[in-house]
Amino acid sequence: MQFKPIDEMSLRHLFSTAYAQEILKLSYAGPVLNTAGSIESSPDCMIMDMRSHPFKLLRCEFKYIPQGKEDFVHNGKFDITILWSSPPGRSRSQLTQELLTQNGCAEIIVLEEMKAFCDLPKYTIDALLRIGNTDIIKRVALTKEAPSVFALCIAAQLYPNNFRMASMLELLSTRFPSVRKMHVKGKASVVSAFVQTKPPFLIRMYSDSYRWTSEFDSTSASAELRQLLTTNFRATLPTSDDLDQVKTD
Repeated sequence: MQFKPIDEMSLRHLFSTAYAQEILKLSYAGPVLNTAGSIESSPDCMIMDMRSHPFKLLRCEFKYIPQGKEDFVHNGKFDITILWSSPPGRSRSQLTQELLTQNGCAEIIVLEEMKAFCDLPKYTIDALLRIGNTDIIKRVALTKEAPSVFALCIAAQLYPNNFRMASMLELLSTRFPSVRKMHVKGKASVVSAFVQTKPPFLIRMYSDSYRWTSEFDSTSASAELRQLLTTNFRATLPTSDDLDQVKTD
C-alpha cells in the first residue's frame, strides 16, 4: 500500500516503489559519485531514465514542497528534480527557468499533479489501521485476471454509488479483448465472482445494480487496486469517463 508522502523521506520512498517506477519510467540507480569514485553529498542520487532508448543516467534532487530556487542553492548541478508539490505562488515554468540557470536542471516532475499519485490515500493512523483489510483484497484480487480487478477498482471508486452490471460488462468488452471474446455468461462471471468471494466485495442491490461492500473501506481499497493494476497487471487505470459510464443514475 502506497500513501501520499508527508515529507522528503517518504517522497523518496514513494519514488523507489514499483508503482512509481511503472508510472514514471524512472528508477533509483544509486548515490552520486565523483571522478574518484567517492559518494557526493549532493545532489541526492542518480536515477535511470527509461522513457527513451538508450536509457540515460540523470543526477536527481528531491524536494517535498520547496519554497523556491533558494532551497536548491547548495545542491550543486543536477539534471532533474522530483517534487511532491510546486512552490506556493510560483509557476512551474518560472521555477524551471530559475533552476536551469542556477543548477543546470532541465526538468521538474511534480507528483501531486499526476492523478496516479494525487489519488493515493493520506498517511494517517486510520489509514494504517486499514492496511490489514486491504491485504485481504489484494490476496483475492491476485487470483483474478486484469478485467476483474479493473471492475472491482471501479466499484470501490464509485462507492457509495451503485454500478450497472450491463454497463460494466460493456465497458470491459471495450477495454479488454479477452472479455470481448467471452460468452455472455462468462462475461458476467468476470464481475459477479466478487459477490461469491469470502468475504464478498460486491453486493447486489437490486435488479442489475451492484455496489462495493460497506465491510471494507472503499478509499484504501481503490488505492490498493489501482496499484495492483499498475504494477502487477500493467493495465490502464479507470478514468472518470469509465466511472460515469457504469454509474447508476
